[in-house]
Amino acid sequence: MKTRLACLSLVVTAALAGACATPGASTSKDGVKVDAGVTEDEIKIGLFNGYTGPVAAGAIAGAAGFDARLAKANAAGGVCGRRLKSVRADTKYDPAVAVQAYRANVKDIVMIGQLLGATSIYGLSQQIARDDIATLAATSAAEVIKLENVYLFTTPFPMYVINGLDWAKQKQAGSDGKLKVGVIYQDDEFGREGQRAVRYAEANDPAIEVVAEAGYDVKAEDLTAQVLKMKKAGAETVWIHGIASKTGPILSQASQLDYSPQWLTVDSGYETAMAKQLGRLVGKLHVVTSSVLYTENVPAMAEVKQNVEKVAPGTKPDQLVIAGWVDASVAVAALEKACKEKDLTQKGVVAAMAGLNVSTNGLSPDLKYGSGDADTRIPSRQTRMNKIDPKTGVPVPVTGFGATDLAMKWRLADGSKS
Repeated sequence: MKTRLACLSLVVTAALAGACATPGASTSKDGVKVDAGVTEDEIKIGLFNGYTGPVAAGAIAGAAGFDARLAKANAAGGVCGRRLKSVRADTKYDPAVAVQAYRANVKDIVMIGQLLGATSIYGLSQQIARDDIATLAATSAAEVIKLENVYLFTTPFPMYVINGLDWAKQKQAGSDGKLKVGVIYQDDEFGREGQRAVRYAEANDPAIEVVAEAGYDVKAEDLTAQVLKMKKAGAETVWIHGIASKTGPILSQASQLDYSPQWLTVDSGYETAMAKQLGRLVGKLHVVTSSVLYTENVPAMAEVKQNVEKVAPGTKPDQLVIAGWVDASVAVAALEKACKEKDLTQKGVVAAMAGLNVSTNGLSPDLKYGSGDADTRIPSRQTRMNKIDPKTGVPVPVTGFGATDLAMKWRLADGSKS
């Protein structure tokens, strides 16, 4: 992995060579120190996401939620008397394109509110550290927490796996007390983190037995071999760690092979539009999430929907709308803290992230960013389980938020072990 990342870093460094430095800081009329992305009346935040390509639906939903949260802040006067504005750049879920998006926008934004994809984040990590710009990762990949100036706004993926498999064990363990688990994972750093988490659960829970593992290329269309491997191994529960566009084909292929295990996946592995395609097959699918559902009747939801309708009328119910809102809640909280410190520079926002506590008003577990080592910057370890309503395609909660003892013990060093 180190060799691969070193090579990728060399490519990115070459691509970024000659890029201009961020403009120098100055002091505005209200005594606030400012630089890139901040004027007397506006604060710009970058959203680098795959608005076209394989993750487009989720990216668009996430941006709608982000902009809706900014609309709430702006209605209350913005931050430091300045209106918040997002600047979108399409990465097409391609690390090379993400480099271009970064180069084109870093001098015009105060922070990155969304940077999609672990591979893109790793590739840009040296530049993000050198530019000293706070970056909210549009991923739940835990490994990125180790990177300088990179922060999650959600529970890391290993917690999804550990908590999810504990639930499955209680529901489906055989007469011998064992749960036979298979994992189908996207064969990149994102997917392999899920694979390692499944192995961690097996190593630390005697009731979990991993019987099959199968990776796939993100561009692959035929997933027959992966599904067949799960069936032959007798996997009773299969963890799918990949993007949503692959979950549907996996379940469809399993149906053709007369294979019907319990399927589990992360929230980025499911989109509501899939239900129409899958029909009754969604009955065997459960989705692990770290936020409430778009259709839930919690006090803050009415405000979310009202603001989403303002900025993106007609947005369909999608879990990633909530993710975008929570994401923006972190950005707004960091900017408000930086404002109090009279430092709305890129470096000032980085400083504001240390020790930041963010209330999400019940939309997810509250988030806490420590100022110590990387493990203190894990914002939450809680998740919950959801089934799919076959009529609407919308996930429905079957548990509350919580974290298992094993999830609480997990450390970033554990996630590096294969």
